[in-house]
Amino acid sequence: MKRTVSAALAALCCLVFLTGCGTMKTSWRDTKKLYRSYINTDPTIDFSDEGISDKGLQRLAALFMPADERLMGMLRTLGAQDTPPDGEWTQQILSKYDWLSSVAVIDTSGTVLSQVPSVTMRPLDYTGLLEYADRYPTRKMGAQVKTDEFGTVVMVGAPYFKNNEYAGLVVASFDPRNLMKFSPDPGALVVVSTQGLVWAGDGGQGEALAGLKWDDILKGAVQGELTAAGGQYAWQARYLGQMEMVYLTDVREAKARKPEPPKAAPAPAPAEAAPAARAPGDVPAEPTGVPMTPPS
Repeated sequence: MKRTVSAALAALCCLVFLTGCGTMKTSWRDTKKLYRSYINTDPTIDFSDEGISDKGLQRLAALFMPADERLMGMLRTLGAQDTPPDGEWTQQILSKYDWLSSVAVIDTSGTVLSQVPSVTMRPLDYTGLLEYADRYPTRKMGAQVKTDEFGTVVMVGAPYFKNNEYAGLVVASFDPRNLMKFSPDPGALVVVSTQGLVWAGDGGQGEALAGLKWDDILKGAVQGELTAAGGQYAWQARYLGQMEMVYLTDVREAKARKPEPPKAAPAPAPAEAAPAARAPGDVPAEPTGVPMTPPS
């Protein structure tokens, strides 16, 4: 009797164990499937996706990015100098960003303490930057666009400090013509600002585009498209101190252009012929200029 009960209990344990194993295996398979589907997914990269599908924005980005990248890099360098710079630092920034016209150090009253180059063909008045004095104690930049008989100049001032107190500005100035030369087609680009025209381009619409109500346009967006001055313009805005600068280009031609047909994949290179087998006793030819050493 006892032997029968023991055998029954053993059979029941085996049944429970086997059922549990099957359930555990099923659960583990389901867990691995969920893990691979939603957590540890196999990454894929779509190399055909250019990111920006709009042909107009592609055209604008290609035109302004080479110049804008240099401008943004200069602003980072300028903003990092929060103490009165020495002559070596000034020479370095002028060498690194050779499109700059000058770098000056002024005090809070606008008096020029130093300037490189010390003598310039164009006298600059930096006092207009002092209008934004409320920005500088909080380490914000100020900018100004001025146009006169010499052309247009852009001045960007970054505050420096003494004993943690605002003490003046380091001012970098540049002629937009020197910056726009980095664009692959400067004439197709127009640059305006909330202070006026910066770069007119070659189309003759610069003044008309600069005359738009940019303060109102920029309240709701930093990028867009508008129809004005006889064209259809894609535009992108950038902050330059308290001022906003806007890059524009006419995108009608870019949007009308048909996409280029996909290029055929290059044909595989022909396989090199295998060298002919040498007969026993053959000696390979001696390379020119390299004597062969006989075997020892």
